Amino acid sequence: MTRRKEQELDLTPMIDVTFLVLIFFMVTASFSLQRAIETPNPQSDQASGDLVAEQRDPIRLQVDRHGCFLLMTTDGQTEIVGKQELVTQLAAAKGGKSEPMGLWIEIESAARLQALVDAVDAATIAGFDRYQLTETDSEYI
Repeated sequence: MTRRKEQELDLTPMIDVTFLVLIFFMVTASFSLQRAIETPNPQSDQASGDLVAEQRDPIRLQVDRHGCFLLMTTDGQTEIVGKQELVTQLAAAKGGKSEPMGLWIEIESAARLQALVDAVDAATIAGFDRYQLTETDSEYI
């Protein structure tokens, strides 16, 4: 009786497949550049609210934990759901005025960051060049 020679397992094909899969994922991965929210650095020791507070009747936007917006102007309050509607309402609240205008954004502490990003982005699109951010613990809407 002859004893069978034990064969060794060849790992070369498995290593080749691993490198091919690695190269595939590296080529197909999408790398996107994240945009940052630009916030102005304070130029003095005064509170940042002075920029918006010097406005006679500042427009206020409240953001709750559910991502809903409450826009408060001198004309009244408007409850808004969605970024597109927020852009439209903010542009209407600004009224096409060309002078620099500020927005007071009050966000609930339990709100998602995406709601704040939507609010700041909508304000920029609507033409507001200054804003003040305030965090609160109470729910508005």
